Amino acid sequence: MEQVFVKTFSKLYGRPCWGVKPGIFPSLTLEFGKPQLEIREPRPPQPQWSRRLRDGMARRLVVVHGEWHLWVYCCDWSVLVNGRPAGDSSSPRCVQRAANALDGQALVSADVQVRGCRTVFEFDLGARLETRPYDRKSEQWLLYTPSGRVLTLRADKQFQFTQGNGSEGERWQPLVRSRG
Repeated sequence: MEQVFVKTFSKLYGRPCWGVKPGIFPSLTLEFGKPQLEIREPRPPQPQWSRRLRDGMARRLVVVHGEWHLWVYCCDWSVLVNGRPAGDSSSPRCVQRAANALDGQALVSADVQVRGCRTVFEFDLGARLETRPYDRKSEQWLLYTPSGRVLTLRADKQFQFTQGNGSEGERWQPLVRSRG
């Protein structure tokens, strides 16, 4: 596994996740560390935006995130809790049950596997979260860190660890199979 993954995720080991919730697409978010308030001010409308997006962007958005924020989206993901699977294609009720089961569990390992471009997150009370690509290029997950850097894994076995929110213009690096 890439050294940047080992170094970054090791700082999360032993920390319980909280505020775990499903989102759209469907996505899954997990918070770690101290709660922090994030405020996004209204933005001027862009001509290409839909009416719904213009309405949403015209509002001030206030959200509580952790110092660390893991956003799993644009991939096939599944949570295995007590031998029962739930994932992005499960019913909303089943997905919510999986999110509730993850909530409060401490991360004990994160393994990014080059073969299949999968990531396996293991938790202390037995839950397991797995991500797999569902296409050839989408981002599978983003890990927002307290330093403002974002570690991102893409379905084409590329990753980046960049400052800020955007991946535009940043260099993507290939995952390299570990030797040993």
